[in-house]
Amino acid sequence: MKIKDVRLYTINSGDTGARGASQGESQYWGGGWQAQTLIANPMSVFPEYAEVRSSWMGPGQDPFAIEIETDTGIVGECVNYGGGAFACAVIENHFKRFLVGQDPFNIELIWEQMNRSTMPYGLGGVVNMAIAGVDLALYDLVAKSLDIPVYKLIGGKTKESIPCYVTIHPDYASHWKDRGFMGVKIAAPWGVESGRAGLQKMEKLIADLRSDLGDEMELMVDCYMSWDVEFTTRLAERVRKYDVKWFEDPLPNGSATEQNAYLRKQLGPIQLATGNLEYHYKAFHDIIAKGATDIIQPEIQWAGGLTAVRKMAAMAKPYDMQIIPHGASVYNYHFVLANTNSAYAEFLTTGEGKELHPIFDTIIGEPLPENGHIFLDENKPGFGVELNREKLMPYNG
Repeated sequence: MKIKDVRLYTINSGDTGARGASQGESQYWGGGWQAQTLIANPMSVFPEYAEVRSSWMGPGQDPFAIEIETDTGIVGECVNYGGGAFACAVIENHFKRFLVGQDPFNIELIWEQMNRSTMPYGLGGVVNMAIAGVDLALYDLVAKSLDIPVYKLIGGKTKESIPCYVTIHPDYASHWKDRGFMGVKIAAPWGVESGRAGLQKMEKLIADLRSDLGDEMELMVDCYMSWDVEFTTRLAERVRKYDVKWFEDPLPNGSATEQNAYLRKQLGPIQLATGNLEYHYKAFHDIIAKGATDIIQPEIQWAGGLTAVRKMAAMAKPYDMQIIPHGASVYNYHFVLANTNSAYAEFLTTGEGKELHPIFDTIIGEPLPENGHIFLDENKPGFGVELNREKLMPYNG
């Protein structure tokens, strides 16, 4: 069996996951509350870009889809919510040479060739999103050829179902109590741009959330790289009594290992979760080895796919460190089900943020939580989903 063709697609903007750059949404987060309420972000420090994300977001956060077909007719598929036409260009003009004519079972070889060949201009960002799309499509293809789900290909079940926490804007957190989820993660509305007033507002918000959710649910805060060491440590002192499980990505990633290592020591018992915008397994090695986090949260669809994230999990294992992929997707769920140091997964809400919805309209069959748990069907080969071709637009270069 050899790869004979690679087909690439951009996504119709009507898809719930395709509105990133055009409508200012942050990856999956839906238009209902994203458009109406404040969420702190790395650009919040600039007043002219603080309120509307479409004012600063770019097409690197648009989705794309890929199909890899073999000479036997088996096709592997993936929809990636990052990279857009930029990632398609990398695959079309660079990665195809490593794919066409190759045995699709040689996933490690193909991944390494993509990784090494892009070192002069890659090691992160759009390039790793492109690598992830190829990698995930290959896992889908190989598992389909064996007529098994991907999770069986990478280790089998380590749990019968996957407990989930739900990520939501705090305005809608109360809608998720008593629905079976292990916890709620809120998007922080305020960061360093808001100064002392922001600290006071965050303290009141966390106190109110703990009161609303009760003592049974975990409470986490996604800072989306909008805080600094001072803001984070001062807030931690204010909210310790509310039993916050973690602060997620308070600092801009990319060169923050030393700062995060310092910050982690100041936060306890609040944990530090990082990885949303780290892209390469070597970056995660540095973070893990230097004690710069409690929980690593790579984006499987951004950080190089399953091949890369499985390397990260192996690095984290000797430290008994949890690896909880950031975001919600069927790709994350197969990894979590097969990995012993991934005890739970994230589920992101879309639309108004009150009900369960699929993350992408471009994926048909993506599983939704049942009583706060994800169940994967062992009778569905590959990732167990299909492309909604009505949403696809062929990439033309």
